[in-house]
Amino acid sequence: MREERGGEERPAPGAPLVMVRRTADILPFVEQAHLAPYERERAARLPAGPRRRDYLAAHVLVRLCAAPLTGTPPDTLVLAQHCEDCGRDDHGRPYLPDHPGIHVSLSHTTGAVAAAASTDPVGVDVEDATAAVFDARIAHRVLAPAELAAVHADPDPVRAFLRLWVRKEALVKVGLSSLGRLRELDLTDAASLPGVTFHDPTDQHDHLIAATVTRTTHPGEQHA
Repeated sequence: MREERGGEERPAPGAPLVMVRRTADILPFVEQAHLAPYERERAARLPAGPRRRDYLAAHVLVRLCAAPLTGTPPDTLVLAQHCEDCGRDDHGRPYLPDHPGIHVSLSHTTGAVAAAASTDPVGVDVEDATAAVFDARIAHRVLAPAELAAVHADPDPVRAFLRLWVRKEALVKVGLSSLGRLRELDLTDAASLPGVTFHDPTDQHDHLIAATVTRTTHPGEQHA
């Protein structure tokens, strides 16, 4: 399984490697990928169509993204997952059992996927703004007051909301928040998140909005 390396976000030292792609661009690599039985079984349970294609593409892209950091071909990488809420191993936070020093994250939305790999715990999220509509009720539930004011003041509230949303989703994936506590996070106050660094990948597609977050690993700290 090979892919041209041009186009991904080139990381600065210590920054994660991030890739954002359209699902259609990754699908040709699915048949070559050595997906785990749980990945193929979970994909088979999804309705045939966009949801299944996005799931498969994300699980392939995360291997393509992690390969340069592991120094191994993407088709040899074993991806596992574990849900800290229910304890099952067919979904939840992804990790590489054979490369515990490399952290990975993946995300998919309709027609697009994103992946990140780093030596620090990492989370990534992607959304497609093409058909998105600003919903003030949802924004009120997940945004802090200062964030909500900034979104309402923005000439493009849809994109302003999604920029905050993808960052908050990435924070959930890195274990620094939960979906029920998103309103407690105020991303307009950078000092409220010590040890956290946001990396916004270059937007290669006008309608895709993505964000990646890493957090510093302290000595002795363990991560899935």
